[in-house]
Amino acid sequence: MDVNRTSFLFQEASPEEIAALFQAALGEGEIRTSRLLKGGLFNTTYYVEYGPEPRQAVLRLGPVNRHLLMGHEQELMAAEARMCALGREAGIPCSRVLAWDASRQRIGRDYMIVEYIPSVVMAEAALPEEERDRLRRQVGMYLNRLHQVEGDCFGYLSRICRGVRFFSWREAFLFEAEDILTRLGACGAFSPETFAALRRRFTAGGPALDEIRTPRLLHTDIWEGNVLLTEDAREIAAIIDGDRAVYGDIDFEFASDWCACLAPLCGWEPAQAGTPARQERIALYRLYYALLEAYVEAAEYNNPEFFREKRDAVLALLREEGQ
Repeated sequence: MDVNRTSFLFQEASPEEIAALFQAALGEGEIRTSRLLKGGLFNTTYYVEYGPEPRQAVLRLGPVNRHLLMGHEQELMAAEARMCALGREAGIPCSRVLAWDASRQRIGRDYMIVEYIPSVVMAEAALPEEERDRLRRQVGMYLNRLHQVEGDCFGYLSRICRGVRFFSWREAFLFEAEDILTRLGACGAFSPETFAALRRRFTAGGPALDEIRTPRLLHTDIWEGNVLLTEDAREIAAIIDGDRAVYGDIDFEFASDWCACLAPLCGWEPAQAGTPARQERIALYRLYYALLEAYVEAAEYNNPEFFREKRDAVLALLREEGQ
């Protein structure tokens, strides 16, 4: 089973704890079966059959050691619930949330119960390449729909759920960049000189960020592991894990390594085709994602090898820009 039990955020729950959560949330404490699902990096996730019928659900338990989380990761259950509602309004197949609770009174961590979707994860489906391309185009269509949703402020949906709102993209983006730099500083990830260069680099990009005036809804974690297919693998059953959604610049969606392959399917032009200001923004986004991944691998997932890889990627990006 592909579960990272060495992650600092992972912790299994007992059958008694699972039964108590279902009783509290749904009034159904009869658990017929529960089994741990793949993943286990951030949330600890279970497939659960419950009740006399029985019914099927997925239980997502939020991370332990919450002091390790980045600022925008503090209210991801609230963000996921809101994102599912927004996605469904936009005509995108999403999970149906049955219950969620961020009070941490029942089990000491956030949890969410969603309706189980009989499905195949796209990343694991054995598909002919032409069929995979067809489904990727369908993902691109859904992503384009999502990008038509406009907000009244910028920033991570999780921040907005906590009442933290930004009225410029520069303010929202640089706030998150500084949050990550501060946390990496506590880890001793880079030298003081490198941190100074990183801060100068982000600050210099401020004018280019100011060109973004319309907050558009972004998923920011679209890859084939977050796409569920119908059991026959013919159609998309759901786009999942939208808890890191952002109101921001559409280019921010495609700047990460895991989302870049979808850009051409959404009709999005490569960075080289844009203005110097757009190229500047995309360079900043790539640096941001490299820093984010470095922090996650070091402080959250306890993966020193991947941390070193991401740290080297950050240093390479700085060298490319002569920093």
